[in-house]
Amino acid sequence: MLGSLHSVEILEEKAKLTDKLNQAELELFEAERQLVHCDSELGHKMNAILSENSYKTIHVITPTYTRKTQLAELTLLAQALAHIPYLQWIVLEVSKTDLVVDFLGKTNLQYKHLDSGGKVKSGNMCNALRNIALDYLTENSANSSGVILFANLDRTYSSELFEKVRDIETVGIWPTVFAKEQFTCDPLKFNMETPKYPINLGSVGFNSTALLNTSRRFDVNVSDTQGISSLVEGLVSSNDDIKVISCDGQYVWYTPIF
Repeated sequence: MLGSLHSVEILEEKAKLTDKLNQAELELFEAERQLVHCDSELGHKMNAILSENSYKTIHVITPTYTRKTQLAELTLLAQALAHIPYLQWIVLEVSKTDLVVDFLGKTNLQYKHLDSGGKVKSGNMCNALRNIALDYLTENSANSSGVILFANLDRTYSSELFEKVRDIETVGIWPTVFAKEQFTCDPLKFNMETPKYPINLGSVGFNSTALLNTSRRFDVNVSDTQGISSLVEGLVSSNDDIKVISCDGQYVWYTPIF
């Protein structure tokens, strides 16, 4: 009799433990489900952010003029841009030439070929041409989120750079190898005292909405670097506001042929 009662107590205790184990398993399952849900929501949000950035158009602004190396340099830059999605190449001349017209027509790039309309006659003509490109974008793309880069033909570009710049919110920088304008990080510090932001033309990208919503344009009476500094001054209050895309990455090289 006592043996039977003892067996019943053991079975009852076993049943209680089984119930607790089942409850613990249910709670664990629910916790895992909520975690998966959170991960899924986070994943959707991250994918949305990545998707939004991946569809931002990169506007690459390039002034050019007749010289011996022009076709070679156009070819090198076009090859770097060839497989970058959602990219517009804005090529500018004081007056359109057959060489550039023919060259652009043979590329598979989305491009816009502009001239000065007789407005550019003196000073830093490349800065003046860049202003024409900015005016064009203000009229046609001011409300579209994108990125603006100024790509001179005396720089060599890695195609890897262009996917790194799409998430620039205001101003982003990276090194141009062999250029005199350099910087160090942590904290960001430039190697030149003047101008205020001595950034090489090949080392900077701007959020298009941020830049085009300012009235800033290149001064046609100063150097490229001074012109870039003025644009940056209109968008940031200190070095802390500049996003460093890379401190030591090799994506752009200053490579003048002559």
